Amino acid sequence: MPKEKENEKKAAGARPAGRERAHAELAALARSTAGRALVLRGVPGVGRTSLLGRAAAVAEREGHRVVRVSGVEAESGLPHAGLHQLLHPLLGEAARLDEVTRAVFDAVFGRAEGDRPSVVRLGIAVLRLLSRTAVRQPLLLVVDDGQWLDDSSADVLGFVGRRLAGSRVRLLVAVRADVASRFDTAALPGWTVAARRGTVLADADATYPPDHAAVPVATPLTWQERRVADLAAGGLTNKEIGRRMHLSPRTVGSHLYRVFPKLGITSRAALRDALNRTTTVGAHQQVPVPRKDRT
Repeated sequence: MPKEKENEKKAAGARPAGRERAHAELAALARSTAGRALVLRGVPGVGRTSLLGRAAAVAEREGHRVVRVSGVEAESGLPHAGLHQLLHPLLGEAARLDEVTRAVFDAVFGRAEGDRPSVVRLGIAVLRLLSRTAVRQPLLLVVDDGQWLDDSSADVLGFVGRRLAGSRVRLLVAVRADVASRFDTAALPGWTVAARRGTVLADADATYPPDHAAVPVATPLTWQERRVADLAAGGLTNKEIGRRMHLSPRTVGSHLYRVFPKLGITSRAALRDALNRTTTVGAHQQVPVPRKDRT
């Protein structure tokens, strides 16, 4: 066995099963030419960027075109800034598109005067551009820190991601589970990377903590953390919670960042079940109620 292959095998054996499964699944997505989208969620430090990097490397080895970008918090308030960052390497292909589609890009990226197009019009234009680009070479779009994309860009990518079937375009987005984003409601397939041991959970199971990540015997939440968690579990965004509690969205996100590990969870979707499993025993302390085994 070649030394390089032997080292890869040893490294694979050293990774936990959940992490190995993640690498295998993402490698399969990267090698495939079938259009699809996937959102990867996890709290900071669980290795989202590493997973994206490995998937991009596999796609490049297969001869696919890869475009990688990262959301920038400083640009999160600039409409379509994230979309421009992602499409900028591909805009040369726009010259070969029809005049109506070119006009959409000219309007949204400031090349011409006019009203900004709707999500539907812009989404259709983006689909045409991506499909044309992928005719000669399969295309993988990789977005890290998707939670920092501006809302308009995230909405367009959600629209596009739901319509990739039949194309040779794949969209892979990683977001922080402790920060609300438009991808939370984009109805795209996704995984949650658990905070412990890098285990990957399907979204269908993401409302339960992983079996090996038991909730602590005592889970102290301050009254403010509990209030933030209750509102987030009720479906409110960080901005909505902030307005109700007179806090900044960043402060709300910081509270949730502390709440998640205290409750032994990794996503907003798991909050309601985790809070239901806790019983208040003091002003600032809760203990978990044992959960029933799932059937």
